[in-house]
Amino acid sequence: MNTNEDKMEYIEEFDHNLIEGHEYDGIKELDNPPPFWLLSLFYLSVIFAVAYGAYYFWLGMGDLQIAEYEKAVAEAQINMKNKQAKSGFDENNIVLFTDESDINAGAELFATKTCTTCHGTHGEGNAIGPNLADEYWIHGNTPNELFQVIKNGVPAKGMTPFKGQLSNKQMVQVLSYILLKVQKSNPENAKEPQGEKLGFYSPNTETLETAADSIATE
Repeated sequence: MNTNEDKMEYIEEFDHNLIEGHEYDGIKELDNPPPFWLLSLFYLSVIFAVAYGAYYFWLGMGDLQIAEYEKAVAEAQINMKNKQAKSGFDENNIVLFTDESDINAGAELFATKTCTTCHGTHGEGNAIGPNLADEYWIHGNTPNELFQVIKNGVPAKGMTPFKGQLSNKQMVQVLSYILLKVQKSNPENAKEPQGEKLGFYSPNTETLETAADSIATE
């Protein structure tokens, strides 16, 4: 038998089987379904989508990303408060060290932990960091606010966070040195004021004097 004739007969029979039962108004279509594995993936995807929608949206059994984030933040805050309670340290109620040994420790940390690179040897400030000896402040002037600046830094301004380098006690030692020794020290070559004029720290009352009160009592 002619090979070409065999091929034509096979093609006609194959096409007939594919078209059989798929003729509508004289229009014929091939019945060529996708493979079983592909159909299985499609059906599984549909089932998963319905189950996912029911779990997270229609029944509300699962938490969406915002809810998960809020829960994680709340849990982290609780853990932080628990750690602070155990350590006896409350970073929202900073009490400065007045003992000379702690202030000297703060001075040493100030000199060795790159503080002088940006703020100068005596806190006078330089091209990068502001003057720490005047009554002008950029990120607040209370011990609580300044502790957060030392701890978390100010990345936008190039201020390094020290929470991974210093303990809570060491950060308070540095803060105590700045507020009790650097403030009002009138260092040479002090940088011009930056920020808002908020006042000097007063160790006797645990408050910050206004500039006017400071001038009136000096």
